[in-house]
Amino acid sequence: MAQTAAQKAAAAKKAAADAATMQKAMEARGKARATAAKKDAEYAANLENPITSQYDPRIEQNGRVTSGGEVQSFNPEMVGVMTGKGQTPVATPPDKVFPKAGTIKEYKPGTKEGYRIAVYHDGYGGTFDGEETLNPVNPGSTGFTDTGTVTLAANTFANTVALLMGETEATQPWVEELRQLAQGFINTGSDTDEAMNLALRDAKAKGKASKFVQRFDAIFKLQDRLNAGEAVQVPTIAEYVKSEQALGDVFRNMGMPELATQAVTSKVLGEANKSVAEATAIITDIFGAIDNAPSALKADLQALAPGVDRTGIAKALLLGKDGILELTKKVASISQVSAAKSQGVTISSAMGSDLAAGGAEYGTSLTKFGEVKRLERGQSLGRMSNINFTQDDAIASTFNDNAAADEKIRKIKEEEQNRFAVRVGRLASQNRANGQI
Repeated sequence: MAQTAAQKAAAAKKAAADAATMQKAMEARGKARATAAKKDAEYAANLENPITSQYDPRIEQNGRVTSGGEVQSFNPEMVGVMTGKGQTPVATPPDKVFPKAGTIKEYKPGTKEGYRIAVYHDGYGGTFDGEETLNPVNPGSTGFTDTGTVTLAANTFANTVALLMGETEATQPWVEELRQLAQGFINTGSDTDEAMNLALRDAKAKGKASKFVQRFDAIFKLQDRLNAGEAVQVPTIAEYVKSEQALGDVFRNMGMPELATQAVTSKVLGEANKSVAEATAIITDIFGAIDNAPSALKADLQALAPGVDRTGIAKALLLGKDGILELTKKVASISQVSAAKSQGVTISSAMGSDLAAGGAEYGTSLTKFGEVKRLERGQSLGRMSNINFTQDDAIASTFNDNAAADEKIRKIKEEEQNRFAVRVGRLASQNRANGQI
């Protein structure tokens, strides 16, 4: 992948800083070597000088000899043997091997906020300061140190938690517990989002960060249902928060901000297992139908979701076992039953469902059920002509233009007209017999 100009400039600056650091390390190492060589030269000169050698404590130590197991004092005659007749003696190997010069021992705070100073080993037990540089930890949710290790910045991690749970909770000790759990998963190769989701489950298993576990309790409820064999989707933390926010917007848009809480959305998404799309449809379609229905229909529809107010009805719909499809069918069926009732006709919910499935709507059904009511007289007229005309026939004719039902109505009308004609003729005969026109 091609580097940007900013990346190239940063790389060049880092290379220059590394070169300067190594130069300092080499200078420090050379200075240490010069100091050591000077001490060795003084040591060799003292060994050859009979006057000064007797005062050199190193010669005193190296010149001791043993006799019969006892350590005796300095023996000048041993000097020639010890020094190899004037040759510079081999220096005693050090007891401790020091870290290589130029390796970083630690970082200490810089003189400005956000900066740091590298402290290097000089190779001889000492240290020297390097250049003051910008702390390379990214102030985002993750950062990359100069060794390439991903770390979760504690302050930014707390800010992330604050977005999920509020600023008060973000200052609690359990936030650091959660960060350490997430860091463990990052160390084993997970990305930040995956580490957060794994840390959530690890926290529950280990009894840590309980407030965070409670915050996303709905996720665990869905997980339990999935483990039990149900076909449910278990969201990630990011997906859950996004769904929660979307559902809150729906409630606010419908004028019910009191439902836009974490507690309600947890029940809707977790316990009732309603997706955002389904919950939205329930509120806009089902609740909207109830909320905007005429008073007579509204009273009947509220049987679906008993509640003392709009909020109660909405919650009952959302938390009920029925999904949007089942609720839609029930609303349509109840609407037909209510329309029939308003015209003095009684039908079953099954008949209401059939009519709704055929496309009947509450407004047009009011007129049609008025016609069904008028056709009830046809039942008694049909019996007079041995025609079995039922309420179902009246509904079939009115709503579906059923040919068989229409034929029964035609025959009943014909029979009634014949009977009427007979009555009229009989009445006319009687009038003529009485001398009436």
